[in-house]
Amino acid sequence: MTPRRITIAVVAVLAAANAAQITAFAGGLGDDHGDGTETIFFGVVLDTRGAPIAGAHIGLKFNNMSFVATTDAIGGYRMAVTTDPDQSEISCRKDGYKQTGINRRTPPGTEKGPVEIDCTLQRSP
Repeated sequence: MTPRRITIAVVAVLAAANAAQITAFAGGLGDDHGDGTETIFFGVVLDTRGAPIAGAHIGLKFNNMSFVATTDAIGGYRMAVTTDPDQSEISCRKDGYKQTGINRRTPPGTEKGPVEIDCTLQRSP
């Protein structure tokens, strides 16, 4: 099964279930440009000193669907999902840290394209 067919199958399952969770690792689903119906979300998770955080979980919520990506060794993540980027909520977490900031670098309301969202986590005492 090709990556494109897998992506289409996953979208069909999500629509049928009307509530689902999918795991995407850095590199995400689909190719760099999606298949035309997907929005690419990407970015990095850093600590308050600017060091990358590997293994952080990026949660994306849209309506009653949720998606999760895990950051790679350099704190990066990428996921391609069929959602409205302007109505999607992103959060970042990792055990031992709390989220202190989120920076959306792609302005909302622009033509459909990649959405860059970076998170900052602070080590919990």
